[in-house]
Amino acid sequence: MAMRQLYSEESILGKPPEERSLEECLQYGVVCIDKPQGPTSHEVSAFVKKILHTGKTGHTGTLDANVSGVLPVLLNNSCKTAHFIAERNKTYVCIMHLSKEVGEKELQKAFLHFRGKIYQTPPLASAVAKKLRMREVFELKILEVEGRDVLFSVSAEAGFYVRNLVFDIGEILGIRTEMAELRRTKAGKFVESDCLTLQELSDNYWLSKERGKEDLKKFITPIEDVLGLRRVIAADGALHAICTGAHLAIPGIMALDEKISKGERVGIYTGKGELVAVATALMSANEIKPGEKGWAFDVERVIHSF
Repeated sequence: MAMRQLYSEESILGKPPEERSLEECLQYGVVCIDKPQGPTSHEVSAFVKKILHTGKTGHTGTLDANVSGVLPVLLNNSCKTAHFIAERNKTYVCIMHLSKEVGEKELQKAFLHFRGKIYQTPPLASAVAKKLRMREVFELKILEVEGRDVLFSVSAEAGFYVRNLVFDIGEILGIRTEMAELRRTKAGKFVESDCLTLQELSDNYWLSKERGKEDLKKFITPIEDVLGLRRVIAADGALHAICTGAHLAIPGIMALDEKISKGERVGIYTGKGELVAVATALMSANEIKPGEKGWAFDVERVIHSF
């Protein structure tokens, strides 16, 4: 992303995320777990808390107990970003079981109804309001058909229910359909190859503590690499005020992404690249000029205190 410099100043506070110790990584990191079938997302998050002996953990994007796959688990202070990360897009592979065999051409025709923006009502078992809402399907394709079982993949906006999709496809086909198996293969920036099983996490933690190996650090992603928001670099002198609830004013900005628009959610960072807070832009980058005054960013959530 192209950054525009407003003021030049040497940053002293903080340290680059890649230079954090293991203990600091556990405060401001995310570990991606390959969730097995059986436990709930909440239970997996609790297992991670117990394994890593952390004060707090939280997951992003709930998976049902019988669903496996990519589950990012936030550690300690990173939990403050849960709402912002949960909004990321997801990808799944699903096995749909049909009550009778259907030709592949007919299946392809039915699938065409569910690309782009579609309406869904969350299922009764979900923990959200049961209101009709729109979600976008970015990609939906059949991977394999074997008898009455259909393997397909779907990439969609956060909050999309694959179980509903399976039911709706059955309505189009005029037959009964059910979700036989579901696995999430991508959540935001995380894919299956980024994941650890709970046993692998436990083994790596033991090696780091008992043998002094630093292998665990490579499995902990800094929260800065996960958030994916446009960046604003704050001067050292503005950090304490931000962390105590103040907005970020123009004189406190060292640099910012030149594509920031008014009303957009952004990340406020130190000069060394550490995430300090998540904020909303009160003006566009074009309106923010050196030497002027005024509030530029409304701080929503403080992540790192100074």
